[in-house]
Amino acid sequence: MRFRLPLLLTVLLAGCAAPSTPTSLSPAPTLGAQSVLTWQALRQGDSGRDVVTLQYLLRHRGYTLSVDGAFGAGTDSAVRSFQSASGLTVDGIVGGNTWEKLIVTVRQGDNNNAVRAVQDQLRSGYGYTGVTVDGAFGAGTDSAVRDFQGKRGLSADGVVGLNTWNALVTGASTGGSGTAASLAQSILNTSRVTLGTSSSTTNGSPRQNLLDTAAGRAATRGCASSANCGLTVYLKKSMLQGMSDLSRSNSFYVTSIAGGVHSTYSDHYAGLAFDIGIWNGVSLSSPNSSHTAARNACIAAGSDPGQTFDAYHDPTGGHNNHVHCAWN
Repeated sequence: MRFRLPLLLTVLLAGCAAPSTPTSLSPAPTLGAQSVLTWQALRQGDSGRDVVTLQYLLRHRGYTLSVDGAFGAGTDSAVRSFQSASGLTVDGIVGGNTWEKLIVTVRQGDNNNAVRAVQDQLRSGYGYTGVTVDGAFGAGTDSAVRDFQGKRGLSADGVVGLNTWNALVTGASTGGSGTAASLAQSILNTSRVTLGTSSSTTNGSPRQNLLDTAAGRAATRGCASSANCGLTVYLKKSMLQGMSDLSRSNSFYVTSIAGGVHSTYSDHYAGLAFDIGIWNGVSLSSPNSSHTAARNACIAAGSDPGQTFDAYHDPTGGHNNHVHCAWN
């Protein structure tokens, strides 16, 4: 909740896999030793839209499991089986190399579970409500894919290949850096970031801040005084990119972004900061080692060390129950 000078204001039961071996492994993109794209890593215990995509892709590969968005024991077993069959490290973690072995190129005329994965992402993840999740890649799906590609700086050819799959799963644009709206949507999509739903400011909760940003709207600010009530700010891409980057390896609960009550020139009101209340399952309600871990992770993700505070790096004592991460 610290502040900058005014000048700078301008400037968060998969079904059981069948014990049988999958019937086939369709051709996958040729990979080197490491994926060069950034992917959302998934593992047992995760849930959400990207797990649904993973489950559809595993079904496409011949595994029998429910598509319920919960990465449970059945999904873990299927992932490990797929990794073994594909010559990958068998760890149950769906990182870049596993994603890129799983995905298959789909285009208009195809009809399969991989198409369902694309349709589900488009419909539920990105608001293309005219798309039906039926596995049939028809004109409506083609139109939505081309629109999605165009908005993310991809070749709008209607072919869902490596880069389009990556953009669907991560919300990224070409080069791995999305717009503020797409970054906000990718954060909303991940189960690793829990966004608070309450605020002293109407429509100022962290979740509502990101819903508004994903829709291209300004976020509602908090109220340090009546003069600030009801004002809005566009959340800055640098902060959203940092939050997204943090979520690739950590889980955390966001208690405040632009809403809430902060000092007049707070980084929150500039759309540059968020507060963390729980870090990798550990509450930050009192000073502990997770304060330092969360602060260090924010700094590693690009936050300003001089404006990133925890219980041990703030002489005012104002951050004993959360970590404040702020970007330039």
